[in-house]
Amino acid sequence: MKHFFRLTAAFTGLGALFFLPAGTATAGVYDDAAAWWHLDYDPNYNPAVTNVALLDEIRDQRDWGTTAAKGSTGKHATGIRGPLGGPLWTNAPVVCPAGGQRYGGFSLSFKQATNTLGQIFPEAIKIENFRLNDSSAIVTRFYWDGIAYRSDFPGWIYNNSLDWNNKLGWMFGVRGDVGNRLCILAGQTSIYMGATVVTGKWYDAAAVLTDNGPTNTDTVELYLWPEGGTLAYEKFTTPAITNSLGGSGGVIGAESFQDGYTYPTSSNSGKSFKGMINHIAVWDRALSYNEVLEAFCFPQPVVQIGINNEKDTDLRIESEAGAQYVAGAPWHTMRRAVTASAPDATLAIPLNDLQTNLNYVFHLNTLNTSRPDQKAKLRFAVNTTTNPVLQTAGPNQDLFWPIPRSQLVAGTNTFTLSYAGGTASYVTFDWMELGGSWQIGTNNNSAGEFIVESSAGDHFYITDPIWTHLERAVVQGSDSNTVLHFSLSPEMVSNVVFSYTTRIVQQGCNTGTSPTPPYPFSIGVNGRILYQSTNGLPDNTLVKIPFQPGDLRAGANDINLMFNSTNGWVQFDFHRLETETWTLPWPGGTLFFLR
Repeated sequence: MKHFFRLTAAFTGLGALFFLPAGTATAGVYDDAAAWWHLDYDPNYNPAVTNVALLDEIRDQRDWGTTAAKGSTGKHATGIRGPLGGPLWTNAPVVCPAGGQRYGGFSLSFKQATNTLGQIFPEAIKIENFRLNDSSAIVTRFYWDGIAYRSDFPGWIYNNSLDWNNKLGWMFGVRGDVGNRLCILAGQTSIYMGATVVTGKWYDAAAVLTDNGPTNTDTVELYLWPEGGTLAYEKFTTPAITNSLGGSGGVIGAESFQDGYTYPTSSNSGKSFKGMINHIAVWDRALSYNEVLEAFCFPQPVVQIGINNEKDTDLRIESEAGAQYVAGAPWHTMRRAVTASAPDATLAIPLNDLQTNLNYVFHLNTLNTSRPDQKAKLRFAVNTTTNPVLQTAGPNQDLFWPIPRSQLVAGTNTFTLSYAGGTASYVTFDWMELGGSWQIGTNNNSAGEFIVESSAGDHFYITDPIWTHLERAVVQGSDSNTVLHFSLSPEMVSNVVFSYTTRIVQQGCNTGTSPTPPYPFSIGVNGRILYQSTNGLPDNTLVKIPFQPGDLRAGANDINLMFNSTNGWVQFDFHRLETETWTLPWPGGTLFFLR
């Protein structure tokens, strides 16, 4: 049984569909990062030898540049230090606790050496004259190998130009003398959360510092998502955040860029991180709670390459990159353009059986053509199926291709952009994404993949790889809500039609209690009720809600399932967001319905 539902205002009659030109929008939280180090560039990596990171290899991904020259605006490393010359590259497996992307297949391993005098030589990276003042934020993924020197010496992951004497700047890392906890040192004020960091696990972690002016109401927010666990979050009030600058710049992996061998009186060299770092991003503004979660879970639903920053240098010049990019590889292995002489750019993306049963959309944002008044024609193919419609690509244009599930296979799928002529001899890319759809749970008429509602929180992030973090039901009392969180780019929201589908699989109540099934429930999206059942629905009912413009929004979204009875429960089989099928040509712009 299938039901299509839509709860709207009291407008009736036929609808007219209009298209208006799309305005400028950003792709996501990383677009305006002040720096983003993917830590994944070792062109000569050899797993059989020790791979010491070189200065040229520590690059800001926002403006990566070319092999010969780093991007001019990037916050690239200006110094690197360690007993062997620097930290070591490693291809050790990375777990992404929130379900986000592993950056480039590499991480940096940070260790220390100690001589017979007890002096410490840390491994550290310097970003000279790069400072974040006022409100700021950091997001990273790390693996902690324990205390580097002694418990009262914190393991600092990032030093944002701390000036202790003048109470300026901040540092972020793990503090051992308070029970191995995530910590911020702002000026001379130490703030740490209750959740414990343990060795042998990966963590998505973040700190957000908000300067509220001279009112002593500044805030520090700490986020920690452990491998195999769920998000821990704490917010603190402090007067310590300042808009003044101090110190000499940023340091990754230690408090000080000095080493204890050369500077034996510097005890700060022992306050260094021991473990692996997969990536680090920093902002010169505060991030919201939803933005931090978007950063942890990036990208979603499937793949994003590049950021919307009006640059193509976060990708690779086509003469230095092969025609095929493999999902999860460094962005600098992805061609930034297709040209008459390098006509193809292929993305090889693995999809599981569940993913291949969904419809997707491929979205490309172009940057430049050979001349502003020239345009190129682009062809798009999925595996062995070539879309018959050529799209015309000019500068700064959003293009969309529908991908029906019938074109996908379990395993590696290829998505190929090809130059097919036109007045322009090339077109470059700003960023691209494959997405629009996701499904949690299998369509098998059972809620067995999920967990009893008393054992999980009410909020679930759709990238979380552990489905037993999701409640199987909404019930009477304190577990009457289940909230699904996901993100969409502004371009997807403005140009693609979506629907949400779930199935009621089992309703019940304790013996002898009333009322009895079926039970009323409602479904809300972003704070608005879109479906409400007053009398309930039978078991095995498929519920589908088609979304209209304004229901979904750019960035963070949530779907809230609510139980509306004083007794019993309603279990759900699966949850699916999917793009509705359509065919080219597709008008560019924003969709508006008039009812």
